[in-house]
Amino acid sequence: TAAATKTAAGINKTAGSVPSGSSSSVIRIEANVGGMLKYNQGSITAPAGVDTITFTNNSPLDHSVVLVNSSNTVLGETPIFDHGTKSFKVKLGPGTYTYYCAVPGHREAGMEGKLTVKAAAG
Repeated sequence: TAAATKTAAGINKTAGSVPSGSSSSVIRIEANVGGMLKYNQGSITAPAGVDTITFTNNSPLDHSVVLVNSSNTVLGETPIFDHGTKSFKVKLGPGTYTYYCAVPGHREAGMEGKLTVKAAAG
């Protein structure tokens, strides 16, 4: 994104001295408000580090977000809920992750996406 490009030089220069809180980012995921079994974001790219996954569900249906790594190990998840926003923090290294809805049948119907985490510039 433009914001990431603008700050990349500063991150490169201070990578060794950036406080741990500075490397965090917010990854926003939203359920389709029309009731379709999908997220508005089918793929997301984020920086490595401590990230907050924020899931907004203003759909008429219950949904959740479960984040798993390539070994299908659950790294974090929201409860199943409707109307509101829930979040969780997770430390992510570079790689590809999958997020999906834990409501039975929703993932199978296509409610999942890919999260690509890239190493910090430097």
